[in-house]
Amino acid sequence: MSILITPYLFLLTLIHSSVSVPSDMKIEISGIQNAKGHILIAVFNQADGFPDESSKAFRKERIPAKSGSISYVLTGLPAGKYAIGIVHDENDNMKLDTGLFGIPKEGFCFSNAAMGTFGPPSFEAAAILHPSKNQPHKLIVKYW
Repeated sequence: MSILITPYLFLLTLIHSSVSVPSDMKIEISGIQNAKGHILIAVFNQADGFPDESSKAFRKERIPAKSGSISYVLTGLPAGKYAIGIVHDENDNMKLDTGLFGIPKEGFCFSNAAMGTFGPPSFEAAAILHPSKNQPHKLIVKYW
């Protein structure tokens, strides 16, 4: 009887160890020029929609802006690959305002310090792994 139970226990242990337990991701957002409005955080777990379609984000957060830097914890994220987009929504209209030729009028940044050439970076360029030994992830807001 114990000969039959041992393989089952091994399989249960193997299955249990492969299941990822959600954990927190710490981010540090710096370079915020003022305390107007809110900081919008969009966390994507897939390329589809990144970064322009926030409705396709895995998670969205909105926190009060603070001049300088903000430490924030994204709670309960399953292990995986994520790309983060940040907007300093100074006028609280829930979007990144742009001007001539689509140049941003508000602060923004992406995880992995990714930047696109004539537009936003790709998901792969901004992708970070979670959990990571390089916690917290640092994001520096840029203004034009």
